[in-house]
Amino acid sequence: MGGDAPQEGAADGSPFGRATDHVVLVVDDEPMVRAWVARVLERAGIGFVLAGDGKEALRLVVDGRVRPSVLLTDIEMPGMTGIELAARLLAMRPAIRVVMMTGDPERAAAAREHTSIVATVLLKPIETADLLAAVGPDASTVVP
Repeated sequence: MGGDAPQEGAADGSPFGRATDHVVLVVDDEPMVRAWVARVLERAGIGFVLAGDGKEALRLVVDGRVRPSVLLTDIEMPGMTGIELAARLLAMRPAIRVVMMTGDPERAAAAREHTSIVATVLLKPIETADLLAAVGPDASTVVP
């Protein structure tokens, strides 16, 4: 685990978990990446929940603490890869939009081949506009 307690945020302070909410589940083992994504999403008024690894993210969903419409996950994490996490979450929530992020161009290319799982792959360092375009409520179905 990332050692941090799960964090939530929304510009309007609304609770998470309602079916109509647009909530991004952010999963990355790097605290600085999670903090940056949280700042971007908060400024954009997008609800989010942070998790430090795949197990924590799954627990949040299984326990009903978050009902994400988007999964934003790092590809390589200790214990469970982003692809494994996405596959498990898609089994529980088939409508979830999966966005992967990585600093490795080869891993990005490999993740893009999982078209049945991954909608978008973002290469780190990520531009703010690209992040918002990929995870926002109006995100297109596929972004290269």
